[in-house]
Amino acid sequence: MGHNEMILQRLATSICKQDWFTVLIETLIVVFGVFIGLQLGNWNEARAERAQETELLAALHQEIETSIRLTEHKADAIRQVVEAGKRSLDFLEAGEPCGEACWPILVDFFHASQWQSIGVDRSTYDEMRRQGFPQSREIVDAVEGYLAQNATLTSTNTQPAYRSRVRQLIPFDAQDFYWNNCYFLDDGAETYDLDCPPGISDEAAARAVGNIADTPDIALLLTEWAGLNTATPSDLEEQNKAAQRALAVIDAELDRRR
Repeated sequence: MGHNEMILQRLATSICKQDWFTVLIETLIVVFGVFIGLQLGNWNEARAERAQETELLAALHQEIETSIRLTEHKADAIRQVVEAGKRSLDFLEAGEPCGEACWPILVDFFHASQWQSIGVDRSTYDEMRRQGFPQSREIVDAVEGYLAQNATLTSTNTQPAYRSRVRQLIPFDAQDFYWNNCYFLDDGAETYDLDCPPGISDEAAARAVGNIADTPDIALLLTEWAGLNTATPSDLEEQNKAAQRALAVIDAELDRRR
């Protein structure tokens, strides 16, 4: 017979005997036991919930750290895109043939057409919100502020018309060579080689550059694209500062939990 069953049996016996003092004591024992059981259950549940949130906070910290690293690489790549765009616009403005330096100019036109998403990973944070975490309002405000900056930047970061137009004018062999020798993707970060060796003949490069220069809308499309990206690297730096502030708040919370 279990402990609770024994108490209930004694309680029933005491009631039959009208031993009200014993009835009171036994009732208090039962109520106290139930209360302690509920409290232990609540305590275990709260401890498990806290451990789960701590694990997710550590994952969120890693998510933001990774996004900061990738954003730094993207800012550098966008600077290369803008600089290539400026050189290409200077060439078009001069209105002179490319002579014996056609391949670097063709590579600049290609570099200037590069686009990549600047959105950051927020899967861990979204999962936390679905589960009612983080419970700290300070953390929520800091992370939401950082993500709001990124959402504003990504809203205008669409693939440019220049990208499609200029690539229609660059020969397939040049594009094939470019992707294998002038472009690199390492752990999610893109880099572009400005000293890429010639990938097609001088004659083919000259024809391609001439076709691009003779396209009426190419300068307007490139001006729009390069101009849009001029401020993006500094905007991404500000976004990373907001991300660092969010990391500091998360660090402080994790330190309190250790």
